[in-house]
This record gives sequence, structure tokens and C-alpha cells, in this order.
Amino acid sequence: MRDGEDQRLGAAGGGSGGGAGRRREAKQLKCYAELDGHEGAIYSTQYSHSGNLVASASFDKSVRIWDIGEQKQVAALNGHQQTVFDVAWRYDSAAVVSAGFDRMCIEWDLETRLAIAQLQCDGLVQSVRYSTHNPRIVYSGDSSGFIAIHDLRQPQSATKLSNDGSMVNTIYCFKDETRLVSGDRNGEIKMWDVRVGRFMRLVSSSSQSHAISHISVVKNEKSGTEYMAANSYDNVLRVYDRVDDPSVPTPRVIHELRGIRSRNWPIKNAFLDPLVAQEQLLGLYDDDYYELDTRLQSEARGLQSMLFLVTGSAEPYAYLYRLDSHSKLARIDEKAKRGGRQRLEGHSDRVYAVATHPTEIKACTAGADSTIRLWHIPSAGRLLKDGRS
Repeated sequence: MRDGEDQRLGAAGGGSGGGAGRRREAKQLKCYAELDGHEGAIYSTQYSHSGNLVASASFDKSVRIWDIGEQKQVAALNGHQQTVFDVAWRYDSAAVVSAGFDRMCIEWDLETRLAIAQLQCDGLVQSVRYSTHNPRIVYSGDSSGFIAIHDLRQPQSATKLSNDGSMVNTIYCFKDETRLVSGDRNGEIKMWDVRVGRFMRLVSSSSQSHAISHISVVKNEKSGTEYMAANSYDNVLRVYDRVDDPSVPTPRVIHELRGIRSRNWPIKNAFLDPLVAQEQLLGLYDDDYYELDTRLQSEARGLQSMLFLVTGSAEPYAYLYRLDSHSKLARIDEKAKRGGRQRLEGHSDRVYAVATHPTEIKACTAGADSTIRLWHIPSAGRLLKDGRS
């Protein structure tokens, strides 16, 4: 990847780090495939809801679809006139919508590989999402300071939510289809009521106005608690709980992950689904041995409070964190216990995009080196054993 291709997005961040004498961090995830084809930086990757495909959005103005089983490209979607910055899947995995710096969102039919809808926006589109309940509704956030609610049946008109002129960098639509959360250039995270199209409350605000580059949300279906992770330009990745509790004015910060270089770069993060992680990791225990080993019993119970979070960085690395969701506030930096963090090595430049598989403990990463790397657990128990504090 050539630096000039994405210099408009921010100042260069950090060196590659590491040295011959540095002790290697414990391996928990292993790269099992590398996908090549893009001719520029990749800013977004997303698994399909079926789990067998990955979509990617790139500086080269294209959206590409990859079969992760066959480990090959199956479609290149060309139509944007400038950088494609984000991409999202429709729930049936039969279409994707892409967001570009040409002020357009385009919906693509994957059977015909043709554009079936084009949505005009007011600014450079930084984030796009489908409605979780209505496949004809698309949400977008752009540099003009608006969140737009598009109806694909009426692509020429959209309902707009004003973010007071502050560039909207990221949006997330909750599965209950009543709320949307946004992160902006001024460092504010806001909750919106999409049913009536109005601002609900300020979730978090940076006292020093460090921009929020990305927000992800996950729900623990067993406990009912929602957790949110937000990358910020102050080199801190914050994790919140009580995001879903309207009686709490401000969600609680339970982790501040420091030492992740992200200043001025569009770094993304993604949670592993807690239910997927719990069920698959519990399946790694031998029943007979489990009955006799109290340490394993305690470890298995601890799965119920675990969160696994993957983030990119302005280094040629992604990072996997194993977090305790019951923590009141834990600050974790580069000197933290090595069991709590794993560095995913293999990229040769900044890692912008990360995504996690919907039904398996897998992840994909991509970035300025124009490649996508696929990760999985290399052997039974490694995610727990190597992550043990």
C-alpha cells in the first residue's frame, strides 16, 4: 500500500515496533488464509450473516466479495467514483450496501452483481448499515453532519437527523430497531430514537474532543446486557456496559484499552459474539476431566463474564483482548499481563478493518497493505489456555 493513497485520512501513525530480542506474545488466534485482489487500502470488512462470505470496501473504488471456504474472490462490484469506505450485508446475505466518498450509497444484488439502488448523500459517506428488521431501510452517516434514513423504495428522499454539523464517523443500529448510536469528529457518542427521528441522549463525550472512529455493540443473550466498544483518536479503546439501560444516564466504562495506536486513523473493532464464544469454548472441556478438576470448573464459570474484542491499529498488527465484563474499571496498556492481549501479526501496514464471524470463533482483518487475513483457533483450548492470567 502506498502512503499517498490514504494520506487524506490522517497523519501517519507509529512504527512497526518489535525487535529480534522481544519476547513473542502468546498465540491464541492463527492466520489460516490471506486474500489478495484489492489495489488499494481496505477500510471495511464484514462477514455475511450466513458466515460463508466476506465483503470488503477499498480505496480502489471497489467492493469485493470473497468465499472464505474456497478462499477466493467471487465478485468485484464497480460503480463508485471515489474511495469506498464502508460496506454492510442485508440479512438474507443476497445483497450488500456500500458507502463512498463520492457521496453515494449503492445497493448491490449479488446474483446479478449489478447496482439496484443508488442513494445520494450530502457528504463523504463514512458509515452505512441496513435496518435489522426492514431490508428496505438503510442508515448512513456522513461528513456533512447528518445521519440519513433511506427508504430504498424512494431513493431520492431521506429522513435526516442533524448531528449539529459534526462529521458522523460511525453508526450502529440496535437489533430492537428503536435505537441508533453514532460517534463523531467531536468525540461524542449519541443515542438516537429512529422511530420518531430524534436525539435521545449523550452516551459519552471526550473532554478533549478526540474523534470517535468506530463503534461496535454486542449483546450477551444470557444476561441481556449490551456492551459497546469505541475506538478514539486519543489511542484509547473504551468498553462500556449498561448501554441498554435507560435508567442509567451514562453507560459505565468498564475497560480502557491503552497502547493501541489509532490517532488520526479510521481504526475499527469487533466483538466475538459472547454466546458463540461460551458455547464453543465450553465444548472444548472433557466431561470426565472437568468433573475432577475444580480449576477447570472455575474457568468454565468465568466464561459467562468473558468478552473477546478484536481491534485494528495504526501499526501492522491487530489485537485480540480477553476482558472481564464484570470489571468496574480496568485500564489495560501495552505493559498489561500478556494473557489478556494477543497481537495478531502478518500485515505489513496499518490495520483498519476487523470483523468477527457470526457463528464461529473466527475473525478477519484488513488494511493499508490491501490484503485480508483470516484467523481461527489453531487447536482446542488455546483461546482459554493462552489467555489465562
